[in-house]
Amino acid sequence: MRVQDQILRFCARQDFLPAHQAGVEDLCRNHPIDWKRLAATAERHGVLPIVGANLRRCDRQILRLPEEIADRLETAIFENAALRERDADRLAAGLARLREVDLHAMLLKGTALTLSVYEEPWVVTSLDIDLSLRPGPDWAKDKGDERKIRKALYTHGVECDLDAHHDVTMNGILPIDFERIWADARPVRFRGEDAWIMSPEDLLISLCVNACRKRYFRLKVLFDLNETLRRGGPFDWPRLADLARQGRCEGVVYTALTAARETLGAEIPPEALDVLKLAPFRAALLRRLVASCLRAGSLQGRGTALLLTYASLRPAEAWRSLTYSLTHPDKHKGEDPFAPLTSPQTLS
Repeated sequence: MRVQDQILRFCARQDFLPAHQAGVEDLCRNHPIDWKRLAATAERHGVLPIVGANLRRCDRQILRLPEEIADRLETAIFENAALRERDADRLAAGLARLREVDLHAMLLKGTALTLSVYEEPWVVTSLDIDLSLRPGPDWAKDKGDERKIRKALYTHGVECDLDAHHDVTMNGILPIDFERIWADARPVRFRGEDAWIMSPEDLLISLCVNACRKRYFRLKVLFDLNETLRRGGPFDWPRLADLARQGRCEGVVYTALTAARETLGAEIPPEALDVLKLAPFRAALLRRLVASCLRAGSLQGRGTALLLTYASLRPAEAWRSLTYSLTHPDKHKGEDPFAPLTSPQTLS
Protein backbone atom coordinates (compact mmCIF):
# COMPACT_ATOMS: atom_id res chain seq x y z
CA MET A 1 0.00 0.00 0.00
CA ARG A 2 1.25 3.46 -0.86
CA VAL A 3 2.80 5.56 1.87
CA GLN A 4 0.07 8.21 1.54
CA ASP A 5 -2.60 5.56 2.10
CA GLN A 6 -0.77 4.22 5.15
CA ILE A 7 -0.77 7.71 6.68
CA LEU A 8 -4.49 8.01 6.00
CA ARG A 9 -5.11 4.68 7.75
CA PHE A 10 -3.33 6.02 10.83
CA CYS A 11 -5.20 9.33 10.77
CA ALA A 12 -8.77 8.26 9.92
CA ARG A 13 -9.83 7.82 13.55
CA GLN A 14 -11.02 9.81 16.53
CA ASP A 15 -8.74 7.96 18.98
CA PHE A 16 -5.44 9.18 17.54
CA LEU A 17 -3.08 7.54 20.01
CA PRO A 18 0.67 8.03 20.48
CA ALA A 19 1.26 4.83 18.51
CA HIS A 20 -0.63 6.27 15.54
CA GLN A 21 1.32 9.53 15.77
CA ALA A 22 4.59 7.61 15.89
CA GLY A 23 3.53 5.58 12.84
CA VAL A 24 2.84 8.73 10.84
CA GLU A 25 6.10 10.36 11.87
CA ASP A 26 8.14 7.23 11.07
CA LEU A 27 6.66 7.11 7.58
CA CYS A 28 7.46 10.78 7.04
CA ARG A 29 11.05 10.31 8.23
CA ASN A 30 11.70 7.43 5.88
CA HIS A 31 9.71 8.25 2.75
CA PRO A 32 8.95 11.25 0.54
CA ILE A 33 5.27 12.15 0.92
CA ASP A 34 3.10 13.44 -1.89
CA TRP A 35 1.05 15.72 0.36
CA LYS A 36 -1.05 17.07 -2.48
CA ARG A 37 -2.13 13.56 -3.46
CA LEU A 38 -2.75 12.62 0.19
CA ALA A 39 -5.01 15.64 0.74
CA ALA A 40 -6.91 14.98 -2.50
CA THR A 41 -7.49 11.34 -1.53
CA ALA A 42 -8.59 12.26 2.00
CA GLU A 43 -11.04 14.78 0.56
CA ARG A 44 -12.41 12.27 -1.94
CA HIS A 45 -12.85 9.68 0.82
CA GLY A 46 -14.68 12.13 3.07
CA VAL A 47 -12.11 12.19 5.90
CA LEU A 48 -10.12 15.34 5.20
CA PRO A 49 -11.22 17.17 8.40
CA ILE A 50 -10.28 14.38 10.84
CA VAL A 51 -7.06 13.65 8.94
CA GLY A 52 -6.13 17.32 9.13
CA ALA A 53 -6.93 17.51 12.83
CA ASN A 54 -4.74 14.48 13.58
CA LEU A 55 -1.85 15.64 11.40
CA ARG A 56 -1.80 18.89 13.38
CA ARG A 57 -0.91 16.79 16.45
CA CYS A 58 2.23 15.46 14.78
CA ASP A 59 5.64 17.12 14.71
CA ARG A 60 5.49 19.62 11.85
CA GLN A 61 9.25 19.47 11.26
CA ILE A 62 9.20 15.70 10.87
CA LEU A 63 6.18 15.84 8.54
CA ARG A 64 7.76 18.52 6.33
CA LEU A 65 4.21 19.58 5.53
CA PRO A 66 4.06 22.32 2.88
CA GLU A 67 2.42 25.54 4.04
CA GLU A 68 -0.26 25.42 1.37
CA ILE A 69 -1.30 21.90 2.43
CA ALA A 70 -1.30 22.86 6.11
CA ASP A 71 -3.58 25.79 5.29
CA ARG A 72 -5.85 23.53 3.25
CA LEU A 73 -6.17 21.04 6.09
CA GLU A 74 -7.00 23.73 8.61
CA THR A 75 -9.50 25.36 6.29
CA ALA A 76 -11.22 22.01 5.73
CA ILE A 77 -11.99 21.75 9.44
CA PHE A 78 -13.60 25.19 9.65
CA GLU A 79 -15.44 24.86 6.36
CA ASN A 80 -16.91 21.49 7.27
CA ALA A 81 -17.89 22.73 10.73
CA ALA A 82 -19.80 25.57 9.08
CA LEU A 83 -21.48 23.19 6.63
CA ARG A 84 -22.47 20.77 9.39
CA GLU A 85 -23.95 23.65 11.39
CA ARG A 86 -25.95 24.72 8.35
CA ASP A 87 -27.12 21.13 7.76
CA ALA A 88 -28.12 20.77 11.42
CA ASP A 89 -30.29 23.88 11.23
CA ARG A 90 -31.80 22.63 7.98
CA LEU A 91 -32.51 19.20 9.48
CA ALA A 92 -34.12 20.65 12.61
CA ALA A 93 -36.37 22.82 10.47
CA GLY A 94 -37.22 19.81 8.30
CA LEU A 95 -38.09 17.69 11.33
CA ALA A 96 -40.44 20.41 12.56
CA ARG A 97 -42.18 20.59 9.18
CA LEU A 98 -42.49 16.79 8.99
CA ARG A 99 -44.07 16.76 12.43
CA GLU A 100 -46.68 19.23 11.21
CA VAL A 101 -47.90 16.66 8.66
CA ASP A 102 -47.57 13.78 11.17
CA LEU A 103 -44.53 12.08 9.68
CA HIS A 104 -41.99 10.61 12.09
CA ALA A 105 -38.34 10.70 11.03
CA MET A 106 -35.57 8.18 11.69
CA LEU A 107 -32.00 9.51 11.35
CA LEU A 108 -29.77 7.22 9.29
CA LYS A 109 -26.02 6.70 8.79
CA GLY A 110 -23.90 9.77 9.49
CA THR A 111 -26.90 11.80 10.61
CA ALA A 112 -27.48 9.32 13.43
CA LEU A 113 -23.76 9.02 14.19
CA THR A 114 -23.61 12.76 14.85
CA LEU A 115 -25.68 12.11 17.97
CA SER A 116 -24.15 8.85 19.14
CA VAL A 117 -20.62 8.37 17.76
CA TYR A 118 -18.90 11.49 16.42
CA GLU A 119 -17.08 13.56 19.03
CA GLU A 120 -17.69 16.61 16.84
CA PRO A 121 -20.06 16.86 13.86
CA TRP A 122 -17.28 18.14 11.55
CA VAL A 123 -14.98 15.09 11.74
CA VAL A 124 -16.05 13.73 8.34
CA THR A 125 -17.83 15.19 5.33
CA SER A 126 -21.18 14.16 3.91
CA LEU A 127 -23.05 15.14 0.78
CA ASP A 128 -26.57 14.56 2.09
CA ILE A 129 -28.81 13.84 5.07
CA ASP A 130 -30.67 10.52 5.16
CA LEU A 131 -34.05 9.94 6.79
CA SER A 132 -36.60 7.17 6.82
CA LEU A 133 -40.13 8.44 7.39
CA ARG A 134 -43.07 6.68 9.03
CA PRO A 135 -46.65 7.96 9.06
CA GLY A 136 -48.10 8.83 12.45
CA PRO A 137 -51.64 7.89 13.52
CA ASP A 138 -53.15 11.10 12.10
CA TRP A 139 -51.28 11.04 8.80
CA ALA A 140 -53.12 11.04 5.50
CA LYS A 141 -51.31 10.76 2.19
CA ASP A 142 -52.66 14.02 0.82
CA LYS A 143 -52.73 15.84 4.15
CA GLY A 144 -51.61 19.45 4.03
CA ASP A 145 -48.29 20.16 2.31
CA GLU A 146 -46.75 16.71 2.81
CA ARG A 147 -45.58 16.29 -0.80
CA LYS A 148 -44.35 19.86 -0.95
CA ILE A 149 -42.38 19.43 2.27
CA ARG A 150 -40.73 16.20 1.16
CA LYS A 151 -39.85 17.68 -2.25
CA ALA A 152 -38.31 20.71 -0.56
CA LEU A 153 -36.24 18.45 1.71
CA TYR A 154 -34.92 16.45 -1.25
CA THR A 155 -34.07 19.70 -3.04
CA HIS A 156 -31.92 20.71 -0.06
CA GLY A 157 -30.04 17.41 0.21
CA VAL A 158 -32.32 15.58 2.66
CA GLU A 159 -33.10 12.12 1.25
CA CYS A 160 -36.30 11.07 3.01
CA ASP A 161 -37.97 7.85 1.85
CA LEU A 162 -41.31 6.71 3.21
CA ASP A 163 -41.29 3.41 5.18
CA ALA A 164 -37.77 2.48 4.03
CA HIS A 165 -34.62 4.03 2.53
CA HIS A 166 -32.97 3.14 -0.76
CA ASP A 167 -29.44 3.25 0.69
CA VAL A 168 -30.25 0.67 3.37
CA THR A 169 -32.05 -1.69 0.99
CA MET A 170 -29.54 -1.03 -1.82
CA ASN A 171 -32.38 0.16 -4.05
CA GLY A 172 -34.61 -2.76 -3.12
CA ILE A 173 -31.94 -5.44 -3.56
CA LEU A 174 -31.94 -6.43 0.13
CA PRO A 175 -35.19 -7.39 1.94
CA ILE A 176 -34.53 -5.17 4.96
CA ASP A 177 -37.58 -5.13 7.26
CA PHE A 178 -38.17 -1.47 8.10
CA GLU A 179 -41.36 -2.21 10.00
CA ARG A 180 -39.31 -4.26 12.43
CA ILE A 181 -36.51 -1.64 12.46
CA TRP A 182 -39.03 1.03 13.45
CA ALA A 183 -40.41 -1.23 16.19
CA ASP A 184 -36.89 -1.51 17.70
CA ALA A 185 -35.87 2.13 17.13
CA ARG A 186 -34.94 4.52 19.95
CA PRO A 187 -36.37 8.03 20.40
CA VAL A 188 -33.90 10.93 20.45
CA ARG A 189 -33.99 14.71 20.41
CA PHE A 190 -32.24 16.69 17.70
CA ARG A 191 -32.04 20.40 18.47
CA GLY A 192 -35.29 20.25 20.35
CA GLU A 193 -37.12 18.17 17.73
CA ASP A 194 -38.29 14.57 18.13
CA ALA A 195 -36.59 11.94 16.00
CA TRP A 196 -35.59 8.27 16.08
CA ILE A 197 -32.43 6.27 15.54
CA MET A 198 -31.97 2.56 14.88
CA SER A 199 -31.09 0.02 17.53
CA PRO A 200 -27.31 -0.54 17.81
CA GLU A 201 -27.54 -3.78 15.83
CA ASP A 202 -29.62 -2.28 13.01
CA LEU A 203 -27.39 0.79 12.82
CA LEU A 204 -24.25 -1.33 12.49
CA ILE A 205 -25.88 -3.49 9.79
CA SER A 206 -26.91 -0.36 7.88
CA LEU A 207 -23.32 0.90 8.00
CA CYS A 208 -22.08 -2.44 6.67
CA VAL A 209 -24.56 -2.20 3.79
CA ASN A 210 -23.33 1.32 3.11
CA ALA A 211 -19.78 -0.01 3.01
CA CYS A 212 -20.90 -2.53 0.39
CA ARG A 213 -22.42 0.28 -1.69
CA LYS A 214 -19.01 2.01 -1.62
CA ARG A 215 -17.02 -1.15 -2.46
CA TYR A 216 -15.86 -1.47 1.17
CA PHE A 217 -12.71 0.65 1.00
CA ARG A 218 -13.97 4.21 1.15
CA LEU A 219 -12.37 5.59 4.28
CA LYS A 220 -15.43 7.43 5.54
CA VAL A 221 -17.54 4.25 5.68
CA LEU A 222 -14.69 2.36 7.38
CA PHE A 223 -14.27 5.26 9.81
CA ASP A 224 -18.00 5.10 10.59
CA LEU A 225 -17.81 1.36 11.21
CA ASN A 226 -14.70 1.59 13.39
CA GLU A 227 -16.08 4.42 15.53
CA THR A 228 -19.49 2.77 15.87
CA LEU A 229 -17.87 -0.46 17.03
CA ARG A 230 -16.00 1.57 19.67
CA ARG A 231 -18.78 3.89 20.80
CA GLY A 232 -22.13 2.65 19.52
CA GLY A 233 -22.59 -0.54 21.52
CA PRO A 234 -22.93 -2.75 23.37
CA PHE A 235 -24.01 -5.08 20.61
CA ASP A 236 -26.01 -8.28 20.90
CA TRP A 237 -23.98 -10.22 18.34
CA PRO A 238 -26.26 -13.31 18.03
CA ARG A 239 -29.23 -10.98 17.46
CA LEU A 240 -27.25 -8.94 14.94
CA ALA A 241 -26.40 -12.14 13.05
CA ASP A 242 -30.06 -13.21 13.00
CA LEU A 243 -31.10 -9.81 11.65
CA ALA A 244 -28.38 -9.91 9.00
CA ARG A 245 -29.53 -13.32 7.81
CA GLN A 246 -33.14 -12.11 7.69
CA GLY A 247 -31.97 -9.24 5.50
CA ARG A 248 -29.90 -11.66 3.36
CA CYS A 249 -26.78 -9.60 4.05
CA GLU A 250 -24.71 -11.72 6.44
CA GLY A 251 -21.90 -11.83 3.85
CA VAL A 252 -22.01 -8.04 3.59
CA VAL A 253 -21.67 -7.68 7.37
CA TYR A 254 -18.81 -10.21 7.47
CA THR A 255 -16.94 -8.40 4.68
CA ALA A 256 -17.47 -4.90 6.07
CA LEU A 257 -16.31 -5.85 9.56
CA THR A 258 -13.29 -7.66 8.13
CA ALA A 259 -12.39 -4.66 5.96
CA ALA A 260 -12.69 -2.29 8.94
CA ARG A 261 -10.45 -4.56 11.03
CA GLU A 262 -7.79 -5.00 8.34
CA THR A 263 -7.78 -1.36 7.21
CA LEU A 264 -8.23 0.66 10.40
CA GLY A 265 -7.59 -1.96 13.09
CA ALA A 266 -11.20 -2.10 14.27
CA GLU A 267 -11.57 -4.29 17.37
CA ILE A 268 -14.09 -7.01 16.56
CA PRO A 269 -14.88 -9.81 19.04
CA PRO A 270 -14.27 -13.26 17.50
CA GLU A 271 -17.91 -14.22 18.08
CA ALA A 272 -19.06 -11.27 15.96
CA LEU A 273 -17.91 -13.07 12.82
CA ASP A 274 -18.49 -16.63 14.01
CA VAL A 275 -22.19 -16.13 14.72
CA LEU A 276 -22.80 -15.03 11.12
CA LYS A 277 -22.28 -18.72 10.23
CA LEU A 278 -20.84 -18.27 6.77
CA ALA A 279 -19.70 -21.41 5.03
CA PRO A 280 -15.95 -21.84 5.66
CA PHE A 281 -15.13 -21.64 1.95
CA ARG A 282 -17.11 -18.41 1.52
CA ALA A 283 -15.60 -16.80 4.61
CA ALA A 284 -12.08 -17.70 3.45
CA LEU A 285 -12.79 -16.30 -0.02
CA LEU A 286 -14.01 -12.99 1.40
CA ARG A 287 -10.96 -12.71 3.67
CA ARG A 288 -8.64 -13.39 0.73
CA LEU A 289 -10.36 -10.77 -1.41
CA VAL A 290 -10.11 -8.18 1.37
CA ALA A 291 -6.40 -8.93 1.72
CA SER A 292 -5.97 -8.77 -2.06
CA CYS A 293 -7.63 -5.35 -2.18
CA LEU A 294 -5.24 -4.03 0.45
CA ARG A 295 -2.25 -5.45 -1.42
CA ALA A 296 -3.42 -3.85 -4.67
CA GLY A 297 -1.72 -0.60 -3.77
CA SER A 298 -4.63 1.75 -3.15
CA LEU A 299 -7.53 2.10 -0.77
CA GLN A 300 -10.09 1.36 -3.45
CA GLY A 301 -8.60 -1.81 -4.87
CA ARG A 302 -10.49 -1.18 -8.12
CA GLY A 303 -11.38 -4.42 -9.95
CA THR A 304 -10.76 -6.66 -6.95
CA ALA A 305 -13.05 -4.50 -4.83
CA LEU A 306 -15.81 -4.90 -7.42
CA LEU A 307 -15.38 -8.68 -7.27
CA LEU A 308 -15.42 -8.52 -3.47
CA THR A 309 -18.66 -6.54 -3.50
CA TYR A 310 -20.46 -9.13 -5.63
CA ALA A 311 -18.96 -12.02 -3.67
CA SER A 312 -20.26 -10.60 -0.39
CA LEU A 313 -23.86 -10.80 -1.65
CA ARG A 314 -25.90 -13.94 -1.94
CA PRO A 315 -26.20 -15.08 -5.59
CA ALA A 316 -29.78 -13.86 -6.04
CA GLU A 317 -28.98 -10.42 -4.63
CA ALA A 318 -25.77 -10.20 -6.65
CA TRP A 319 -27.73 -10.88 -9.83
CA ARG A 320 -30.37 -8.29 -8.92
CA SER A 321 -27.66 -5.74 -8.21
CA LEU A 322 -25.96 -6.40 -11.54
CA THR A 323 -29.29 -6.09 -13.34
CA TYR A 324 -30.00 -2.81 -11.56
CA SER A 325 -26.63 -1.33 -12.46
CA LEU A 326 -27.08 -2.28 -16.12
CA THR A 327 -30.66 -1.10 -16.55
CA HIS A 328 -30.79 2.23 -14.72
CA PRO A 329 -29.85 5.48 -16.47
CA ASP A 330 -26.76 7.44 -15.55
CA LYS A 331 -28.68 9.92 -13.40
CA HIS A 332 -29.32 7.09 -10.94
CA LYS A 333 -25.75 5.81 -10.80
CA GLY A 334 -25.11 7.69 -7.55
CA GLU A 335 -27.45 5.23 -5.87
CA ASP A 336 -25.91 2.23 -7.62
CA PRO A 337 -23.83 0.13 -5.21
CA PHE A 338 -21.24 -0.38 -7.94
CA ALA A 339 -20.99 3.14 -9.36
CA PRO A 340 -17.32 4.27 -9.44
CA LEU A 341 -16.31 6.37 -6.47
CA THR A 342 -13.74 8.35 -8.40
CA SER A 343 -11.69 8.39 -11.52
CA PRO A 344 -8.17 6.91 -11.52
CA GLN A 345 -6.78 10.44 -11.98
CA THR A 346 -8.10 11.64 -8.60
CA LEU A 347 -7.63 8.61 -6.38
CA SER A 348 -4.23 7.59 -5.19
